[in-house]
Amino acid sequence: MWFATIFRRKPAVVEPPLFDEAFLRRLERLSLQAQRTLRGTPTVGQHPSRQQMPATIFNDHRPYVHGDDPRYLDWHAYARQEHLLVRLGEIEQEVAVSMIVDTSRSMATGEPARLRLALQLAGAIGYLALAHGDQVTVLASGQTGPVFGPVRGKALAVSLFRHLRALAPGHQTDLAQATQQVVQRRPQGGLVLVISDLLTPMPIETIAQYLPAPRWQVLVLHLLSQAELEPTLYGSLELVDSETGEQLVIDLDDETLAAYRAAAHAWRSAIAQRCTARGMAYAPVMVNWPLERQIIPFLRVRRFLG
Repeated sequence: MWFATIFRRKPAVVEPPLFDEAFLRRLERLSLQAQRTLRGTPTVGQHPSRQQMPATIFNDHRPYVHGDDPRYLDWHAYARQEHLLVRLGEIEQEVAVSMIVDTSRSMATGEPARLRLALQLAGAIGYLALAHGDQVTVLASGQTGPVFGPVRGKALAVSLFRHLRALAPGHQTDLAQATQQVVQRRPQGGLVLVISDLLTPMPIETIAQYLPAPRWQVLVLHLLSQAELEPTLYGSLELVDSETGEQLVIDLDDETLAAYRAAAHAWRSAIAQRCTARGMAYAPVMVNWPLERQIIPFLRVRRFLG
C-alpha cells in the first residue's frame, strides 16, 4: 500500500550547520588584518586607512582653509603660534572581501573532505567581515551559478551560510577566470581570499597581474591532506585522477614513494615561493586541523587575523 512505501523511505541526510552560535560569538572578538593601502569606503568599516580627515583625535596638522569645520581647529596651537591649524586624524574604512572557493571534484576528497573545510573557512572569514562592517562577495571557482554578494551587514550572515552550504563539487576550477570576475565587480581593489587544494595548476602570475599590490591584498589558503603528502599505499595499484577521471596503473615501492614525497614537498615549496615573489600571502592548511583550536590560531600567527 502507498503508506507502507512512505514508511520504508530512508530519512534524508541533513548536513550539520557550518558553526554553532557560541563559536560565532567567540569569532567576533577577532578582526581581519587588512593592509592600509586598500581602498575602501571611509567611515563605514573598522580598518585603518591612509586617508586623513579633520578629527578631534589627531596625528597631524594642516593650515586652516576657508570652509573647514571650526570644531576641528586646534586652539591650543593657535594660542602658541597665532596660526589657525586643523587637527587631522586617520579615518577608518570598510574593505571589500572577495572569497574564491574551489568547487572542483578533488575538493570532495580528503578526510575530512576539503570542501567542508573550505566552506567553513569562507563562512568564518565572511562572518567576521560582515560583523565588522566590510563588504563580502563569494565566487565558486568554475561554477556559472549566481555569485553571492556584494553584501554588507551582520544580518546577512545567515544568507551567506545558506549560499555556502548549497555549493557542491563537480566543476572544473578556473582560478584565473574567478579572479577576472573579482576585478570586474570591484575594480578599485580589496582583500581576496583563495581557498583551494591547488591540484589544478595555480596561475599565480596571472592572478598577480589581475590583482596587483598594493591595491589588492591576496591570501591563498592551500588545503592539504596528510594522506597525499605521506601516502601509506603500497604495491600494485590503479590510481584515478579525481579531476579528469584519467587512470594510471603503478607499482608503489619504497623508492617510488620516496620520490613522490620529494616531489610533493618541492611542489608545495614552489607554490609558496611563487606566491611570495608576487606579493601574495600563502598559508598551507591541513584538512584534519580543528578549525577553532588550530586553524584560527594559525591564521593569527600569519597575521591574517588579529
